[in-house]
Amino acid sequence: MKFDELALSDSRAKLDLVAGITQIEKGNYLDFTVDRLEGMKGYMLQLTTFGQGKVFDGKQFFSVKRGQLVLFPPNTLQHYSRQPECQYWHYKWIYFHPKPQWLKWLNWTNCKENIGRIFINEMLSFQEISQLFSKIAQESESNDLLKKEMSSGLLEYLLMKCISVENIKESSPIDSRILRVCDLILENLSQNFSVEYFANQVFLSESRLSHLFKQSLGIGLIQWREQQRISEAKKLLYFSGLSINKIAKSLGYEDSLYFSKIFKKHTALSPSQFRVGELSGEIKM
Repeated sequence: MKFDELALSDSRAKLDLVAGITQIEKGNYLDFTVDRLEGMKGYMLQLTTFGQGKVFDGKQFFSVKRGQLVLFPPNTLQHYSRQPECQYWHYKWIYFHPKPQWLKWLNWTNCKENIGRIFINEMLSFQEISQLFSKIAQESESNDLLKKEMSSGLLEYLLMKCISVENIKESSPIDSRILRVCDLILENLSQNFSVEYFANQVFLSESRLSHLFKQSLGIGLIQWREQQRISEAKKLLYFSGLSINKIAKSLGYEDSLYFSKIFKKHTALSPSQFRVGELSGEIKM
């Protein structure tokens, strides 16, 4: 990877999926404590592959060694470092914003202080899951949107593999009303429906829907819709010849200047810069 998980900035955190490998050795430049008191906006999934680290969950420390999976949900304390008694700690990681249909794979049974934990005992399962981490990192680096979509598909499979390793026949269900709202948003990206509209569709009050939505996805409903619009805008800029003005209107933005402002907030690039960069083969994300 050209950047490290420990150096993820707020602008990186806006991406849908970023992955890599962190190799900490005693005294090297990565050998320090990561301390994000309020966590991050998306999920962070880690797999320890060598050596040993330690994680603080807000109440106590727990050790992570080869085969340990750790899942940090949005806005959850992230405090971890190399175990002092161990010379090394190597781990693979993926930072992502989940699709609605993935949420059922993100409710791990062994979850303490909001941090999910699964230990992989079986060698073949460890090897397969470790290879998936590496493949996702490789595909997500590409500036080819098709490969990025492949990394997303691989991540979905990885999340299912994690659940299967934990031997859960059926994970804790996400409220079907939240999934229904997500479907309605994706089916009507060009519509600026209010929270009240969605609440009426699933027979909830506005305040109750807002609470459940953020509790389930770690982000507000309007902010989540914005993320989906920007994701769709990237595809249209890459694959279509539509003008930026038409793309903006197709996604519910009547003002193309406002659309450009929102797009830049998420990607650090204007729509035209993104389009030129992608077509010229430069990596812009």
